Amino acid sequence: MTVPPLPESPCIRVRLEYTQADGYDAGSRFFLSYTGGAPTAGQCTTLAGDIAAAWGSHIAPFVDEIFTLTTVDVQDIATDSGAFGTWTGTTGGAASGTSLPAQCAMNVEFDISRRYRGGKPRMFFPPSVTSDTLDAGHWTSTHLTNVNAAVLAFFEEIEALDIGSLGTLAHVNLSYYQGFTNVTNSSGRTRAAPKYRTTALVDPITGYAAKGLIGSQRRRRAATSS
Repeated sequence: MTVPPLPESPCIRVRLEYTQADGYDAGSRFFLSYTGGAPTAGQCTTLAGDIAAAWGSHIAPFVDEIFTLTTVDVQDIATDSGAFGTWTGTTGGAASGTSLPAQCAMNVEFDISRRYRGGKPRMFFPPSVTSDTLDAGHWTSTHLTNVNAAVLAFFEEIEALDIGSLGTLAHVNLSYYQGFTNVTNSSGRTRAAPKYRTTALVDPITGYAAKGLIGSQRRRRAATSS
């Protein structure tokens, strides 16, 4: 298996893990750039705890109470041997009401300045409840406004953190692929496989847009061993 390329400038990968009341697991991932020195394991752990607190303050009010944030994993990916740290706990969603199906999600698209063809950077958050839906497939405009403000506040709080020698943090997206390579498998069929860049391109995030269509994470239906 080909190893993913390192970013063109120092970055941290943040992974959020959630547990739903029925046992389904879910997750979100995003990246932060930093301008200072490489973080220690202790600084990664501190950052993970601060991100968990920001999630509880800004995102939790718009997440169904059947979802709980259980892990924040922070890893320095500037090198192959970067430090990592983890927060573990139970920070629950605060939206009460009738739950949506387990595979539903809130899809928030990230804006970047670079123009290109293809999928846009995004992040899937656990969903709210049916009272925030317009119909079977869409969120209300009020809920979208609230989520956009909450996501902006969440990342603004993270970017304002002062974690030792890390310097300034900024929410970014990493682009790992550019173009395709034709690969022929054992049956003789040829497929276009995405090709890794030499280094992952770093794009600053310039805005957030919660999507009106209720998102879906179908893999969540098979996330447990039962």
